[in-house]
Amino acid sequence: MDKTGNGFSLPTKGVKSSFKSTPGSLSKGGKGDKSSGGKTPVTKEPQPLELKAEQELPKNAKCLMDCEAAPILERVHEQMVLLSQDPTIKLPVSFDRGLQFAKAGAHYTNPQSTRRVLEILKKHGVSDDEICVIANVCPETTDEVFALVPSLKPKTRTLTEPLKDVLEELAKLKKSA
Repeated sequence: MDKTGNGFSLPTKGVKSSFKSTPGSLSKGGKGDKSSGGKTPVTKEPQPLELKAEQELPKNAKCLMDCEAAPILERVHEQMVLLSQDPTIKLPVSFDRGLQFAKAGAHYTNPQSTRRVLEILKKHGVSDDEICVIANVCPETTDEVFALVPSLKPKTRTLTEPLKDVLEELAKLKKSA
């Protein structure tokens, strides 16, 4: 019976569940559980993280590596300096932060060469957003790549050798600190 006036009612007497706790079931071992005599740890295997950047971006958007984004943002910043005499045009603080982040994260001096080296991975099923993550985090080993880009773990067997080659080439392109 609905006593609240909102279109649904809650039972007032005890409700019986059709689920039964049996020995070996995944019960939590609380007060009402007498099947195991105590709490038993249940371990859940964590689900691998997936990069979903491409799914969240508009269809005509392209993921950029920091080394590609920094010069683009720099040119926009230079243009905005020229336009800054107009008081109606003002760059948000977040733009400057993004520019500084892209500059700091740009590990390679030549974005075209970097992209060309990383494009090889596309033949092995690596997506654009995964390629950008690899370039932006600048890993030194294949183990680092698989740890930082968990979506690539299922491809470990087929991707390890090409990744080694790519990482060697990227090391040659890396900026000297």
